[in-house]
Amino acid sequence: MARPHRKAGPWYGRDQERLEFEKGTRSYTNLRGKTKKRVGRTYTARVTVRFYETRKVKILFPSGRSKSPTITVDGPTDSPHRYEDGRLCIWYSDDDSSARWEHGDGLLDLLGLIEAHLFREAWWRETAEWLGPEIQHDSPKDDEEYDAA
Repeated sequence: MARPHRKAGPWYGRDQERLEFEKGTRSYTNLRGKTKKRVGRTYTARVTVRFYETRKVKILFPSGRSKSPTITVDGPTDSPHRYEDGRLCIWYSDDDSSARWEHGDGLLDLLGLIEAHLFREAWWRETAEWLGPEIQHDSPKDDEEYDAA
C-alpha cells in the first residue's frame, strides 16, 4: 500500500520536492543537507572560488515554510555586500524575479550565485572594484530591505 503524499509542513520535509530542489548538485561531492526540527534545513559545502581560496558555505532555510535562505561563509567578511552579522547580500528584494534567485531555481543555481558572489568579494578586496551588477544603496550592513541570500 502506497503512503499518502505529505502536504503539511515545510518543503524540505517532502522528499519529492526536496529532491527536485537538490537536483544537479552531485558535482558538489562534499554537499551535505541536514534537517533539524526547530532549526530548519541546512546545507553545507566547500565551494571553489576560482583563482582564490575554497570557502565553507552554510545555507539555512529556517524552520517553518520559509523558502528564503540565509547564507554564511567562512573567511574574510569585509565586503560592500554583507550584513553586519556576516551573512551574504546577493540580491535586492525589490528586484524583478529575473534579477534574483527564487526557490524554484533550485540549489544548484543558488550555489552558482554564491560562488560568483564570493569571487566578486575577493576581487573587490584586491582592487576595490565590484564586478557585475550592483544597485546603488546604503550599505547592506545598515539596510534591512536587502535579502541575505
